[in-house]
Amino acid sequence: MADNGKQQAIEWGRQAEHIVMEWLISKGYTVRETNWRSPTSRSEIDLIVQKDGMIAFVEVKARTDRNMDPAEAITPVKIRNVVRGANTYLRSLEHDYTYRFDVATVCGTPDDYELDYMEDAFLPPLFSR
Repeated sequence: MADNGKQQAIEWGRQAEHIVMEWLISKGYTVRETNWRSPTSRSEIDLIVQKDGMIAFVEVKARTDRNMDPAEAITPVKIRNVVRGANTYLRSLEHDYTYRFDVATVCGTPDDYELDYMEDAFLPPLFSR
């Protein structure tokens, strides 16, 4: 039974990513990557989008319980992993871009949800050597 609940949560997460992606497209963003995985680390970035010269690395969190704040799942470890992945991604590009880290939360169900989008949700932490 627990496996079924986990599978449903994974499916809802995928649907939420699609909801956010469609919303971003409607706002004029171009989707560069979905579920991008860094070849050099364990980092995965849900969405990488671009508008003009700005690249946004978007972390999407979804919950069916509207009393829970999905953004609470954005831990310092998650932030470090996203930043490492973004660094790898940016280094692979031929041109320099400005960039930011955004968070999108989706609460509810696929038929009845609330989307909250936060630009510049966090700053990249400084890494020690």
